[in-house]
Amino acid sequence: MFQISSSLWKSRIHFFSVYISATILGTFTREGITQLSNYSYSYVAASSVIWSNFVACMIMGICQGLNDKQYAWFSGDMSDLFVALTTGYCGSVSSFSTMMIEIFEHSASLTTSNIKNSTKLPNRAYGIMEFLSVVILQLFVSMSSLIFGRKLASDVLVYYCSTSKLIPVQDSDTDESQSSPNHKFESKPKMTETFPPNKLMSGLLRLLDTLLYILAIPLIALLIVLVCVYNNYARARYTLGPLFGIFGSLLRFYLSLYANPLSKTFPIGTFIANIFATLVLSIITLVTHGKQHFHSAIPVAHSKTACRVATALGTGFCGCLSTISTFINEAYKLPFRSMLVYYFVSIFVGYCIVVITLGSYAWTRGLTNSVC
Repeated sequence: MFQISSSLWKSRIHFFSVYISATILGTFTREGITQLSNYSYSYVAASSVIWSNFVACMIMGICQGLNDKQYAWFSGDMSDLFVALTTGYCGSVSSFSTMMIEIFEHSASLTTSNIKNSTKLPNRAYGIMEFLSVVILQLFVSMSSLIFGRKLASDVLVYYCSTSKLIPVQDSDTDESQSSPNHKFESKPKMTETFPPNKLMSGLLRLLDTLLYILAIPLIALLIVLVCVYNNYARARYTLGPLFGIFGSLLRFYLSLYANPLSKTFPIGTFIANIFATLVLSIITLVTHGKQHFHSAIPVAHSKTACRVATALGTGFCGCLSTISTFINEAYKLPFRSMLVYYFVSIFVGYCIVVITLGSYAWTRGLTNSVC
């Protein structure tokens, strides 16, 4: 009994260590891409989450493609790494809640640029075009990058980095023939060709798994020390944010684990995670950008410390609790009608929440730029 309990604890420690490391690195990746895309006269709106969603969905597609039954690169003891890369890393790189805030800000002319320069759309009807522009661009870029990632996995990585292996197929015909008295004289069991990773790729995957396992505690300790020592811009983005992100990512994982099986055509767990994160991020945006008074430009969170902590909750907890990569991947596996329902309900409910919380405050008191 003690040996079983000990092995179970070792397995859990390994999983959570790998998962937490992937989550922290995913948060770093999202913030790094966001800052990299923040420059003047960019083709895509500065600091848009579309770049992060694009990268996350492509990596998700690669991992999903390599995990198909025909290839099964993450089978056996590599299953923890697969969950860490898909749910942990990709889920933390992408963000559904940030996308919903973008949709609202563009459709209501409340982006940072609009507030700073006091610019608005020609009339409110153009908000519909802005709404559709953000939704269509975000969803189709994410969907196409997921499909491209799957093709990259099956047509490139498997072709150059795998070996061919024949394994027997267990089906009903084979079972019936083997149960008959003359099965020795009947045909041999069917064989199928699989393409597991070659020795080099298998070694690299195991090395990645080991590194993520080893880095978990040092990364957490480093972030805690940096949060305590430095009280500057980095606290909101690169130190406190990833710590909050761990809890958001784990909450999303357990919501998906226990709630998604309740429906085969609507992933309830991911839906709850995305909507709850959108609600929290709307409130955080209200606190960091909402005016204290209608005729004042001072935000509710007017101290830099309060602003940085609130921003860290938004980028870390909400960014990791919500996900586009899993959202797109789940919809990809659904029947077409169920996919449309999943997309429509998620975006409709998310947008309504932002309008009720952030929109009602913005149209009564107004928004301003944050102090951090």
